[in-house]
Amino acid sequence: MSAKKTAIESLMGERGHLRTSHEMLKAALEIEPRDDSFVPFYIATANYMEAGMGRLDAQDVRMLSRLAEKLGNMSANEEEIIAEVHRRLDGNRDHLKKFLTCRDALVADETDQKNIANFESVSNAYIDYIHNSMGHHAPSTDIAIKLFDDNDWNDIADIDPEYFSGEQKLYVTQLAVRPDSVPLGKEAAEYVAEYRRDREE
Repeated sequence: MSAKKTAIESLMGERGHLRTSHEMLKAALEIEPRDDSFVPFYIATANYMEAGMGRLDAQDVRMLSRLAEKLGNMSANEEEIIAEVHRRLDGNRDHLKKFLTCRDALVADETDQKNIANFESVSNAYIDYIHNSMGHHAPSTDIAIKLFDDNDWNDIADIDPEYFSGEQKLYVTQLAVRPDSVPLGKEAAEYVAEYRRDREE
């Protein structure tokens, strides 16, 4: 397996877990009725997304910096491509900040109905933003695929076993407090199956 493939697979794996996480949150917010038993899941999901979205942001900033370096004297179109991704990341930071503020309010008082309602409202807005603005951005990705080599991808991915260990713990916690009525996403189901096989061996 080439270093490039390893780095890209690592990036895609992290983002797959993130997608599973916010898809489960989206599913939870669509369930009626909900009760206070959903709050630990909300908090655990926010904790996971705080780590994952923060790391995604850092990876994307490194990618954009490397793109600008590789391109050198950019055309107006190339400048706009990079600027668009920066705008998306700025929007993500704004949504994440509001999301985590609501998480902190829940941690302070898990039974306050206003805190719960605020978290659910802000979560819906954040998930909409992720779906509409944080998915695959073909123009920047296409340029990166053409210009980056193995070292570039490895630097961007920043494969970090210590981070992955912490991420796994956050993900396991999220799954452990998931209400039974919240469906597992595809990747979460696969993760649970792997976890159970590891426990059985």
